[in-house]
Formats: sequence, C-alpha cells, structure tokens
Amino acid sequence: MKLVLQDIIAAIGGRCLNPPSSGHNLITSIEIDSRKVGPNTLFVPLIGERFNAHDFIPDVAAKGALATLTEETTIRDENIIHIFVASTQKALLDLAAYYRSLFQIPVVAVTGSVGKTSTKDMIAAVLSVKFNVLKTQGNFNNEIGLPLTLFGLDEGHEVTVIEMGMNHFNEIHRLSVTAAPNMGVITNVGTSHIENLGSQEGILKAKLEILDGLQKGAPLFVNGDDKLLKTVTSSEHPIITYGELETNDYYCTNVYSEGHMTYATIITPKDTYPIAIPALGIHMVYNSLVAIAIADQLGLSKQDILDGLMAYIPSKMRMNITQTKQGLTVMDDTYNASPDSMKAALKVLADYKAPGRKVAILGDMFEMGDFAPSLHEEVGRYAAMQKIDVLYAVGDLAEHIAKGAKQCEDKNLEVSYYTDKQTFITDLAQILHENDTVLLKASRGMQFEEIVKAIGKVNDNEK
Repeated sequence: MKLVLQDIIAAIGGRCLNPPSSGHNLITSIEIDSRKVGPNTLFVPLIGERFNAHDFIPDVAAKGALATLTEETTIRDENIIHIFVASTQKALLDLAAYYRSLFQIPVVAVTGSVGKTSTKDMIAAVLSVKFNVLKTQGNFNNEIGLPLTLFGLDEGHEVTVIEMGMNHFNEIHRLSVTAAPNMGVITNVGTSHIENLGSQEGILKAKLEILDGLQKGAPLFVNGDDKLLKTVTSSEHPIITYGELETNDYYCTNVYSEGHMTYATIITPKDTYPIAIPALGIHMVYNSLVAIAIADQLGLSKQDILDGLMAYIPSKMRMNITQTKQGLTVMDDTYNASPDSMKAALKVLADYKAPGRKVAILGDMFEMGDFAPSLHEEVGRYAAMQKIDVLYAVGDLAEHIAKGAKQCEDKNLEVSYYTDKQTFITDLAQILHENDTVLLKASRGMQFEEIVKAIGKVNDNEK
C-alpha cells in the first residue's frame, strides 16, 4: 500500500488540524488496532459503547504513525498529523471505497441468510486455480471487517471475493457501495436477523441492497429455488439463477454423498459434467453451482473448475468432520445457526453412513425475536422427521427444539433437554457411545466449541 496523505484527505472529506512542516505524506498501512501500528501508518480510532480509541493516539504517535483520523478538534499529540472527520466509522468506509477504486479487478460480493462463508470459500477455491485471489477472512464481513479486507489488496491480486453480513437495513447498502462489486451473489433468504428486519420480505429487501453498489450491467447470481429470490428481477443487471430445479440457468442432478465426499452432475448453459466436492450436503452443491457460474464468467476451463472444487477447505467450525481416538465422528458446525442452516446440518447427519448412532446436539438460535419459540419448535419437528437416533437440546430457547421434536410421533427418536451447557458437558461421558456420529450446532453466542473440546477430552480419557 502506498497512498498520498492529501489524496486520503480528499477521499474522506477530512480537514487537517495540524499540517506537517516536513512535507512527508506517504501512507503505507491503515490500522484500527493501535497494537499493529508502525511507521507511516494511518490510524483510524473507532468509538464503541465501551471504548474510545482516540485515547490511543499518543501511543500510536510514539510508534511512528504518520497520521490519525479524529472526531475531536483537540490535538492529542503534536507528533502525529490529526485529520478531522465527522465520523471515523464512515471515513473508514469512504477510505476503503477510494482504495478499492485503485484496482481494476473483479470483485465478487456474497451475501445471504445462510451459507455466505462456505459459498465465499467455494468461489475463492475455484477461482484460485487460475487467479491470485484475496478473500474475506474469518468474520470480517461487516462495516469494519470489509474495509480491512479491501486494505489487503495489492498489485499481485487478480480477483477479490468478499462476504457481506448484516443485522439491519442499510448495512448491505453501505458495504456494497464501498466494495463496488462486479458480481453479486445472494445465497438465500431465511430467518436470520428476522428480529430486526420484521419478516422474510424485509430480509429480502435488505439483501437486495447489494444492487446499490453493484456496477452497472454486472450480473447478480441468486438461488433460483428460493421462493423469494426467484421473484427478483432487474432492468440494470442480468439475473443468473442456480439450484436443483431445471428452470435454473445452472442446476444439478444425481446428488449423493459417500464417505466425506458429495457428488453431483452439473448442467450449465453450455455443458454437462460430474463434479466431486470434499464436503457433505446438498447445500454444498448449491455453493458449487454459483462458483461454477462465476468461473464461467471469468473464463475458467472445466478442468480448472473441477480442480478448484476439490481444493475446497471449509472454514473452522463449519461442518468440519473429524474422528476421535475412541471412534466418534464429530461434525463441528458450531460457528453459527439459523433454522435453515440447522435443517441443512440435520440432513447431512441423517444422510451420513454411520456405523453407530446418529446424535444431534442443538442449541439456541439468536436474533429470532418473537419468532424464536415457533422457529425452534420447527427445527425440532424437522429433526424428528430425519433418520437420526438421539437429539440433545441445550439452552433456554432450545427447550422449544425438544418440545417440537416430542410433538412428532416418531418413537424411535430419543429426545433430552438440558438447561445449560456446563451440566451437559458434565454428563458427556455417559451420553456418548463408541461409534456415534455427533452433530453440534448452535448460534455463535452459545460457544458450542466448548462441547467439541470436551468431547475430545472425554474420548481421550482426559480429566
């Protein structure tokens, strides 16, 4: 990164409070974390409910930072250039938009209620066969993380694949305007964040804000099997659909899983061919379909695509399948949860060829608002209809999962409820049997990875 300070000031509409006398004005990094600051850094101090990073301006000055943004008119340290802006958060987005504009490369933006990360990872895996790809890391999909991702661009990158998350209206709008994508993807419209958005129609409206920054004429890829997304039209953007239905531009048939692989036949507008994916579930075929569609747009060969699909590696805690020393198969899908992703995970468990019992450990799903009880019960009823043996519901809201499962007439499903995670962990040694296949899934705030670690300790006979 090499940015001229005066260009930065112009891009964000800032005002320099103490212009430098030396004329030194080259910025080589932008940081929001004072611990990562070094020479020639621009520091962006954000303000949260419990912190004000302006307090660290003297610290970053001592580390050699060249300049800092500020919402204050006070000079905190004369040894660092202060650039006044009305909002450092907005300035961060404006600066990221300016920096992104310096790169004339394809930017693929992915949003949706479920599957954003796995879709982003799949697209990046396929495109990486031919291009040097920068992709969103971890959960850097919000109004802080997306700018930091874009700041990672350098002259060696040829494609960027970014993830866009949101909780409220206008968030996708701001992210899309910042990233100015050349291609957009909406994976589905579920019930995540329905507490804030009111209805699935509200969620659709929020997701379609991706069009606000999508470059004119750029394609939008949507899940054509989704009851709301299949209604999407645009006079300014081609709509390319994918899914299982033959009415889609890209669709699949003959889907099946074997071992840790999923297989399918893909039908594109120009070709038909079999694919293999090192991951389980029909939802992974959906992710592959949109990756293939984007790869076609960027001129990858069929062999490139097949190689890219095989190179896919899921992000941590997203249906990672491991074996313990004592013969348990653990399906760690604990990163987050919604009704749709819960059902998809349960379907993976049900279809898995397991030597022993199939056990689902499900926890609370957050941000459901008044819909929470009914949506948790819906997941319970769905679980009872799958070919699984045992269901453990853990957490306050998860009581409704157990209730929904018990409403069904399947007497073969053993259902148990635990009010809290620690009590459940205490009982793990008695709960799990040799050769069990165990699925774990809950919203991030439940921290179900603690159960995953506890399972490993129990099976390794650790105290």
